[in-house]
Amino acid sequence: MHIVRRRDHDRYGQTFKELRIAKGVSLSNAAKNVVSKSFLSRFERDQSNIVFDKLYRLLLNINVSVEEFVYINNQRNNRYQPFHYEDTKDYVDQQIIENSNKLGKYYYQRWINNQIEYDYVNFLKEKSIMEKHHIAKVSQKEKQFLYNYLFAKETWAHYEIRLYMSIINLFSPMQSFYLTQQMLKNGSETIDVNWNHQADFLYIILSTALIMAFQGKIPELAQLIKQAGNSIHNEQYPYEKTELHFIKGLLNYLKGDRIVAKQSIKESIDVFQVLNSPKLVDLYNRRWQEFLNRQKIDNKKFR
Repeated sequence: MHIVRRRDHDRYGQTFKELRIAKGVSLSNAAKNVVSKSFLSRFERDQSNIVFDKLYRLLLNINVSVEEFVYINNQRNNRYQPFHYEDTKDYVDQQIIENSNKLGKYYYQRWINNQIEYDYVNFLKEKSIMEKHHIAKVSQKEKQFLYNYLFAKETWAHYEIRLYMSIINLFSPMQSFYLTQQMLKNGSETIDVNWNHQADFLYIILSTALIMAFQGKIPELAQLIKQAGNSIHNEQYPYEKTELHFIKGLLNYLKGDRIVAKQSIKESIDVFQVLNSPKLVDLYNRRWQEFLNRQKIDNKKFR
Protein backbone atom coordinates (compact mmCIF):
# COMPACT_ATOMS: atom_id res chain seq x y z
CA MET A 1 0.00 0.00 0.00
CA HIS A 2 1.47 3.34 -1.05
CA ILE A 3 1.92 5.84 1.81
CA VAL A 4 2.24 9.57 1.20
CA ARG A 5 5.02 10.44 3.65
CA ARG A 6 5.70 13.99 4.70
CA ARG A 7 9.02 15.63 4.09
CA ASP A 8 9.78 19.15 5.36
CA HIS A 9 9.11 20.62 1.91
CA ASP A 10 6.10 18.38 1.11
CA ARG A 11 3.33 20.06 3.07
CA TYR A 12 0.48 18.07 1.56
CA GLY A 13 -1.76 18.66 4.58
CA GLN A 14 -1.38 22.42 4.43
CA THR A 15 -2.11 22.42 0.71
CA PHE A 16 -5.19 20.27 1.29
CA LYS A 17 -6.39 22.62 4.04
CA GLU A 18 -5.99 25.69 1.82
CA LEU A 19 -7.96 24.03 -1.01
CA ARG A 20 -10.66 22.76 1.36
CA ILE A 21 -11.20 26.24 2.79
CA ALA A 22 -11.13 27.81 -0.68
CA LYS A 23 -13.81 25.35 -1.80
CA GLY A 24 -15.93 26.16 1.25
CA VAL A 25 -15.96 22.57 2.53
CA SER A 26 -16.09 21.94 6.28
CA LEU A 27 -13.62 19.65 8.02
CA SER A 28 -16.43 17.17 8.74
CA ASN A 29 -17.67 17.03 5.13
CA ALA A 30 -14.14 16.71 3.79
CA ALA A 31 -13.44 13.75 6.08
CA LYS A 32 -16.83 12.07 5.52
CA ASN A 33 -16.66 8.33 4.78
CA VAL A 34 -12.85 8.44 4.48
CA VAL A 35 -11.14 9.32 7.78
CA SER A 36 -12.11 10.74 11.17
CA LYS A 37 -12.39 14.47 11.64
CA SER A 38 -9.54 14.38 14.17
CA PHE A 39 -7.25 12.47 11.78
CA LEU A 40 -7.92 14.96 8.98
CA SER A 41 -7.18 17.80 11.36
CA ARG A 42 -3.80 16.22 12.21
CA PHE A 43 -3.08 15.63 8.51
CA GLU A 44 -3.83 19.27 7.71
CA ARG A 45 -1.31 20.27 10.38
CA ASP A 46 1.22 17.88 8.76
CA GLN A 47 1.28 15.73 11.87
CA SER A 48 0.15 12.48 10.17
CA ASN A 49 1.05 10.51 7.04
CA ILE A 50 -1.75 9.26 4.81
CA VAL A 51 -2.40 6.34 2.49
CA PHE A 52 -2.62 7.47 -1.15
CA ASP A 53 -6.03 5.88 -1.64
CA LYS A 54 -7.43 7.89 1.27
CA LEU A 55 -5.88 11.10 -0.02
CA TYR A 56 -7.47 10.39 -3.42
CA ARG A 57 -10.89 9.93 -1.77
CA LEU A 58 -10.44 13.06 0.37
CA LEU A 59 -9.75 15.03 -2.80
CA LEU A 60 -13.00 13.69 -4.28
CA ASN A 61 -14.82 15.05 -1.22
CA ILE A 62 -13.57 18.56 -1.93
CA ASN A 63 -13.82 18.20 -5.73
CA VAL A 64 -10.14 18.63 -6.51
CA SER A 65 -8.40 16.41 -9.06
CA VAL A 66 -5.13 14.67 -8.17
CA GLU A 67 -3.26 16.53 -10.89
CA GLU A 68 -4.62 19.90 -9.72
CA PHE A 69 -3.66 19.11 -6.11
CA VAL A 70 -0.10 18.13 -6.99
CA TYR A 71 0.27 21.07 -9.38
CA ILE A 72 -0.79 23.55 -6.68
CA ASN A 73 1.34 21.86 -4.02
CA ASN A 74 4.38 22.10 -6.29
CA GLN A 75 3.61 25.74 -7.01
CA ARG A 76 3.44 26.46 -3.28
CA ASN A 77 6.82 24.81 -2.75
CA ASN A 78 8.46 26.31 -5.85
CA ARG A 79 9.36 22.99 -7.40
CA TYR A 80 8.09 20.40 -9.83
CA GLN A 81 7.65 16.71 -9.07
CA PRO A 82 6.61 14.57 -12.06
CA PHE A 83 3.18 13.29 -11.07
CA HIS A 84 -0.11 13.13 -12.86
CA TYR A 85 -3.37 11.28 -12.48
CA GLU A 86 -2.76 9.43 -15.75
CA ASP A 87 0.66 8.34 -14.45
CA THR A 88 -0.99 6.67 -11.43
CA LYS A 89 -3.95 5.31 -13.35
CA ASP A 90 -3.00 1.64 -13.00
CA TYR A 91 -2.70 1.93 -9.24
CA VAL A 92 -5.93 3.88 -8.85
CA ASP A 93 -7.80 1.51 -11.15
CA GLN A 94 -6.84 -1.47 -9.02
CA GLN A 95 -8.34 0.24 -6.00
CA ILE A 96 -11.45 1.12 -7.98
CA ILE A 97 -11.86 -2.51 -9.11
CA GLU A 98 -11.74 -3.77 -5.54
CA ASN A 99 -14.09 -1.08 -4.25
CA SER A 100 -16.53 -1.50 -7.13
CA ASN A 101 -16.69 -5.25 -6.64
CA LYS A 102 -17.60 -4.81 -2.96
CA LEU A 103 -20.00 -1.93 -3.55
CA GLY A 104 -21.68 -3.67 -6.48
CA LYS A 105 -22.49 -6.70 -4.34
CA TYR A 106 -23.67 -4.46 -1.50
CA TYR A 107 -26.05 -2.38 -3.65
CA TYR A 108 -27.29 -5.42 -5.54
CA GLN A 109 -28.30 -7.10 -2.31
CA ARG A 110 -30.01 -3.93 -1.08
CA TRP A 111 -31.91 -3.66 -4.36
CA ILE A 112 -33.01 -7.30 -4.15
CA ASN A 113 -34.23 -6.69 -0.62
CA ASN A 114 -36.04 -3.37 -1.01
CA GLN A 115 -36.40 -2.66 -4.79
CA ILE A 116 -35.37 0.99 -4.29
CA GLU A 117 -34.31 2.71 -7.53
CA TYR A 118 -31.38 4.49 -5.90
CA ASP A 119 -29.79 1.15 -4.96
CA TYR A 120 -30.36 -0.21 -8.46
CA VAL A 121 -28.67 2.83 -10.03
CA ASN A 122 -25.69 2.49 -7.72
CA PHE A 123 -25.43 -1.19 -8.55
CA LEU A 124 -25.38 -0.40 -12.28
CA LYS A 125 -22.80 2.34 -11.70
CA GLU A 126 -20.42 -0.13 -10.08
CA LYS A 127 -21.19 -2.71 -12.75
CA SER A 128 -20.26 -0.22 -15.47
CA ILE A 129 -16.91 0.42 -13.77
CA MET A 130 -16.30 -3.32 -13.74
CA GLU A 131 -17.19 -3.47 -17.44
CA LYS A 132 -14.29 -1.12 -18.20
CA HIS A 133 -12.03 -3.83 -16.87
CA HIS A 134 -13.86 -6.63 -18.73
CA ILE A 135 -15.11 -8.14 -15.48
CA ALA A 136 -18.83 -7.50 -16.04
CA LYS A 137 -21.21 -6.65 -18.88
CA VAL A 138 -23.92 -3.99 -18.75
CA SER A 139 -26.86 -5.01 -20.92
CA GLN A 140 -28.50 -2.74 -23.47
CA LYS A 141 -31.62 -2.67 -21.30
CA GLU A 142 -29.55 -1.53 -18.30
CA LYS A 143 -27.82 1.15 -20.39
CA GLN A 144 -31.18 2.48 -21.57
CA PHE A 145 -32.43 2.56 -17.98
CA LEU A 146 -29.44 4.70 -16.92
CA TYR A 147 -29.89 7.00 -19.92
CA ASN A 148 -33.58 7.52 -19.15
CA TYR A 149 -32.82 8.00 -15.45
CA LEU A 150 -30.33 10.82 -16.10
CA PHE A 151 -32.22 12.44 -18.97
CA ALA A 152 -35.33 12.79 -16.81
CA LYS A 153 -33.50 14.55 -13.96
CA GLU A 154 -34.65 18.15 -13.63
CA THR A 155 -31.71 19.03 -11.40
CA TRP A 156 -28.21 17.64 -11.75
CA ALA A 157 -26.46 17.84 -8.39
CA HIS A 158 -23.21 16.25 -7.20
CA TYR A 159 -24.61 12.71 -7.35
CA GLU A 160 -25.91 12.91 -10.94
CA ILE A 161 -22.71 14.54 -12.19
CA ARG A 162 -20.48 11.92 -10.56
CA LEU A 163 -22.73 9.14 -11.80
CA TYR A 164 -22.55 10.41 -15.38
CA MET A 165 -18.75 10.81 -15.17
CA SER A 166 -18.39 7.14 -14.33
CA ILE A 167 -20.78 5.77 -17.00
CA ILE A 168 -20.43 8.20 -19.94
CA ASN A 169 -18.75 5.55 -22.11
CA LEU A 170 -21.80 3.28 -21.83
CA PHE A 171 -23.85 5.39 -24.20
CA SER A 172 -23.93 5.92 -27.94
CA PRO A 173 -22.11 9.07 -29.16
CA MET A 174 -25.27 11.13 -29.64
CA GLN A 175 -26.74 9.92 -26.35
CA SER A 176 -23.59 11.21 -24.65
CA PHE A 177 -23.98 14.56 -26.42
CA TYR A 178 -27.63 14.91 -25.38
CA LEU A 179 -26.90 13.94 -21.77
CA THR A 180 -24.04 16.43 -21.59
CA GLN A 181 -26.38 19.18 -22.78
CA GLN A 182 -28.90 18.09 -20.15
CA MET A 183 -26.16 18.31 -17.52
CA LEU A 184 -25.23 21.83 -18.60
CA LYS A 185 -28.87 22.89 -18.66
CA ASN A 186 -30.01 21.27 -15.43
CA GLY A 187 -26.75 21.54 -13.53
CA SER A 188 -26.10 25.23 -14.13
CA GLU A 189 -27.46 26.18 -10.71
CA THR A 190 -25.18 23.60 -9.12
CA ILE A 191 -22.06 24.99 -10.75
CA ASP A 192 -23.13 28.59 -10.06
CA VAL A 193 -23.70 27.92 -6.37
CA ASN A 194 -20.97 25.30 -5.94
CA TRP A 195 -18.27 26.34 -8.38
CA ASN A 196 -16.12 23.46 -7.15
CA HIS A 197 -18.04 21.25 -9.60
CA GLN A 198 -16.28 23.07 -12.42
CA ALA A 199 -13.63 20.34 -12.85
CA ASP A 200 -16.35 17.69 -13.14
CA PHE A 201 -18.21 19.71 -15.77
CA LEU A 202 -14.98 20.18 -17.71
CA TYR A 203 -14.16 16.48 -17.58
CA ILE A 204 -17.57 15.58 -19.01
CA ILE A 205 -17.59 18.28 -21.69
CA LEU A 206 -14.09 17.39 -22.89
CA SER A 207 -14.83 13.65 -22.84
CA THR A 208 -17.94 14.25 -24.93
CA ALA A 209 -16.00 16.53 -27.28
CA LEU A 210 -13.47 13.77 -27.94
CA ILE A 211 -16.33 11.40 -28.75
CA MET A 212 -17.83 13.93 -31.18
CA ALA A 213 -14.42 14.51 -32.81
CA PHE A 214 -13.97 10.81 -33.49
CA GLN A 215 -17.49 10.70 -34.94
CA GLY A 216 -16.80 13.71 -37.18
CA LYS A 217 -19.73 15.68 -35.68
CA ILE A 218 -18.51 19.20 -36.46
CA PRO A 219 -21.47 21.33 -35.17
CA GLU A 220 -21.71 19.36 -31.92
CA LEU A 221 -17.92 19.45 -31.46
CA ALA A 222 -17.77 23.22 -32.02
CA GLN A 223 -20.57 23.72 -29.50
CA LEU A 224 -18.79 21.62 -26.86
CA ILE A 225 -15.48 23.45 -27.41
CA LYS A 226 -17.25 26.76 -26.79
CA GLN A 227 -18.95 25.37 -23.67
CA ALA A 228 -15.62 24.04 -22.34
CA GLY A 229 -13.99 27.44 -22.86
CA ASN A 230 -16.84 29.12 -20.99
CA SER A 231 -16.40 26.69 -18.08
CA ILE A 232 -12.74 27.55 -17.45
CA HIS A 233 -12.72 30.48 -15.06
CA ASN A 234 -9.26 30.31 -13.48
CA GLU A 235 -5.64 29.36 -14.13
CA GLN A 236 -5.59 26.06 -12.24
CA TYR A 237 -6.52 23.67 -15.04
CA PRO A 238 -3.33 23.16 -17.10
CA TYR A 239 -4.29 19.63 -18.14
CA GLU A 240 -7.83 20.55 -19.20
CA LYS A 241 -6.63 23.60 -21.13
CA THR A 242 -4.07 21.48 -22.96
CA GLU A 243 -6.68 18.83 -23.76
CA LEU A 244 -9.01 21.56 -25.05
CA HIS A 245 -6.22 22.84 -27.31
CA PHE A 246 -5.77 19.28 -28.62
CA ILE A 247 -9.50 18.96 -29.33
CA LYS A 248 -9.51 22.30 -31.15
CA GLY A 249 -6.85 20.80 -33.38
CA LEU A 250 -9.15 17.89 -34.18
CA LEU A 251 -11.93 20.35 -35.08
CA ASN A 252 -9.61 22.24 -37.42
CA TYR A 253 -8.65 18.97 -39.07
CA LEU A 254 -12.31 18.09 -39.63
CA LYS A 255 -12.86 21.53 -41.15
CA GLY A 256 -10.01 20.92 -43.59
CA ASP A 257 -7.38 23.22 -42.03
CA ARG A 258 -4.73 20.51 -41.72
CA ILE A 259 -1.73 22.82 -41.11
CA VAL A 260 -3.32 24.61 -38.14
CA ALA A 261 -4.65 21.28 -36.86
CA LYS A 262 -1.25 19.58 -36.84
CA GLN A 263 0.31 22.62 -35.16
CA SER A 264 -2.28 22.50 -32.36
CA ILE A 265 -1.75 18.77 -31.87
CA LYS A 266 2.03 19.21 -31.75
CA GLU A 267 1.76 22.09 -29.27
CA SER A 268 -0.50 20.05 -26.97
CA ILE A 269 1.78 17.02 -26.95
CA ASP A 270 4.79 19.29 -26.40
CA VAL A 271 3.12 20.64 -23.25
CA PHE A 272 2.79 17.12 -21.87
CA GLN A 273 6.47 16.58 -22.72
CA VAL A 274 7.38 19.70 -20.75
CA LEU A 275 5.25 18.51 -17.82
CA ASN A 276 7.27 15.27 -17.91
CA SER A 277 4.16 13.10 -18.31
CA PRO A 278 5.28 10.32 -20.68
CA LYS A 279 2.03 8.38 -20.36
CA LEU A 280 0.07 11.44 -21.39
CA VAL A 281 2.39 11.94 -24.35
CA ASP A 282 1.74 8.34 -25.35
CA LEU A 283 -2.01 8.65 -24.75
CA TYR A 284 -2.44 11.73 -26.94
CA ASN A 285 -0.14 10.41 -29.66
CA ARG A 286 -2.35 7.31 -29.76
CA ARG A 287 -5.53 9.42 -29.80
CA TRP A 288 -4.16 11.47 -32.69
CA GLN A 289 -3.22 8.35 -34.65
CA GLU A 290 -6.60 6.72 -33.92
CA PHE A 291 -8.33 9.89 -35.10
CA LEU A 292 -6.34 9.91 -38.35
CA ASN A 293 -7.08 6.22 -38.91
CA ARG A 294 -10.78 6.88 -38.34
CA GLN A 295 -10.72 9.65 -40.94
CA LYS A 296 -9.15 7.32 -43.50
CA ILE A 297 -11.83 4.71 -42.88
CA ASP A 298 -14.62 7.28 -43.18
CA ASN A 299 -13.16 8.69 -46.39
CA LYS A 300 -13.10 5.22 -47.97
CA LYS A 301 -16.79 4.76 -47.16
CA PHE A 302 -17.75 7.78 -49.24
CA ARG A 303 -15.62 7.00 -52.30
